[in-house]
Amino acid sequence: MKSFLNSVIFTLFILGFFVFVCMYVTGLSGGGGGDSATGINPEAGEKIYWGDGQCHTCHSIGTSGSATRGPNQEGLAVRAEERAKEAGLASGLEYLVESIVNPSAYVVEGYDNIMPKVYDAPIMLGREQILAVLTYLQTLGGESNIEAVAKFAEKIPEASGDAAAPWVPPVDVDIKEGELVFFDESRGVTCSKCHVLNGKGSKVGPDLTGIGAVQTPQYLIESVLKPSAVIVKGFETMYLMTTDGMAYNGLLVSQNEEEVVIMVDEDGVMTEYVFYPDEIAQMQKQDVSIMPGNFMDMLTIKEFYGVIAFLLSQK
Repeated sequence: MKSFLNSVIFTLFILGFFVFVCMYVTGLSGGGGGDSATGINPEAGEKIYWGDGQCHTCHSIGTSGSATRGPNQEGLAVRAEERAKEAGLASGLEYLVESIVNPSAYVVEGYDNIMPKVYDAPIMLGREQILAVLTYLQTLGGESNIEAVAKFAEKIPEASGDAAAPWVPPVDVDIKEGELVFFDESRGVTCSKCHVLNGKGSKVGPDLTGIGAVQTPQYLIESVLKPSAVIVKGFETMYLMTTDGMAYNGLLVSQNEEEVVIMVDEDGVMTEYVFYPDEIAQMQKQDVSIMPGNFMDMLTIKEFYGVIAFLLSQK
């Protein structure tokens, strides 16, 4: 009898251990279901892409999202394979890993070197989260391979630890006052005349919704003080002269074989002009941003740093 009880206890122990292992593996691969996807799988990666990873602030996927700072990710898996061959890498997956670990390594032509390291502040994704995003990116034009992604685990840096020390402006500022300056249309200069933030403003320049979650104070300060240093893709300026000698300089809204559309700043009012091919005598892209480069002359120091603090608060 005692021997039988020992056998039963031993069997129950083995079953319990087996169930535990199965639950662990299922959790790791994300097959457990539930309201919130976790682990290394495309479902978890998709949530991170559109959530904590803040990828959507720079990238759209097809018609999902409106960000233009980085390339549209539709069909990414196919393009990654092509770029991997060009770069001498073994696979598209290796290209994706390298692009996340060292964003400066493979900057897509026509875009700027502005992608942050997502494992550093302010984003600070963990290794498992980044691996999950990679499995999701594989599904954009291809199929997910969790086992292949897991082999790159040691290549992915761990999150940098404690969050970076909060940025402290050189003068005392009030974020609320910075918000007022950003949206104050009574001023000769107002950020919302060209930028949308949380659905408010005009989309002449890049959408700044969530900008504080992906960029550093230094990036924002330099972008305001030196707007022509980095002109975000899709917001280039164009010089155009018509056949009757009229010259226009403004934001290139769209260009195709049928027409060219330019947004011109006329005494603080953004006006859209449409030109047809037979009206255009000369046209050339400019290296100068439509955004004014003299904000420090138009704002007090307190107002300037108030706007920066306000933008940094946008997570």
